Amino acid sequence: MLDNDDYGDEFFRDAFAEILNIGMGYAASALSEMVNEEVRLSVPAVEFVKKAEALRLIESKNRTDVSGVHQKFNGSFDGDVFLLFPEEKSLELVRAVLQQDISLHDLTEMEQEAMTEIGNVILNGCLRSMADMFQKEMQGSIPEFVKGAFANILNKAGDKTDACVLMLNMDFAIDQKSVQGYVSFMMDVESLETFKQNIAAYMGL
Repeated sequence: MLDNDDYGDEFFRDAFAEILNIGMGYAASALSEMVNEEVRLSVPAVEFVKKAEALRLIESKNRTDVSGVHQKFNGSFDGDVFLLFPEEKSLELVRAVLQQDISLHDLTEMEQEAMTEIGNVILNGCLRSMADMFQKEMQGSIPEFVKGAFANILNKAGDKTDACVLMLNMDFAIDQKSVQGYVSFMMDVESLETFKQNIAAYMGL
């Protein structure tokens, strides 16, 4: 088992940000082909927090509901991953991806399909990058569209109060628009330990 005194959280945050930025490169390339224009994705910040703290952080930044995609994953370690955007930003993002100037009412009806497609590309890019880096198989479930209060979405994925959440701020730029979203990985203590061991091995430690 890794000793946290040897490798502090800052080490794992930096290493995971590096891994995820490679994954975002995969995703940005796929999305650029989808919308026929350049898409830029980056992960400027990563935080390791307990589930309760993740809820507090998101709710302090967003007073509105969120919408996005939830996906379960398994392999060397298991967990849940979410791609979430503040509700008003998600509609703006969907409009940009659809490349249609349609009404808010019609846009809302198309939101689920478009957001699921966006989430599928981004989250599978994340999982693919981890599988490539760790040289381990990673499998994801069919992405599920989610919408509502962040606490309700997170709680639906499991009731483990001791779960750790990896909070990733994500910058998404397309068509001169910039939207900040969140990619959140939720794992139990055992999976988090395995995850850290994989990072340490990848870094040659």
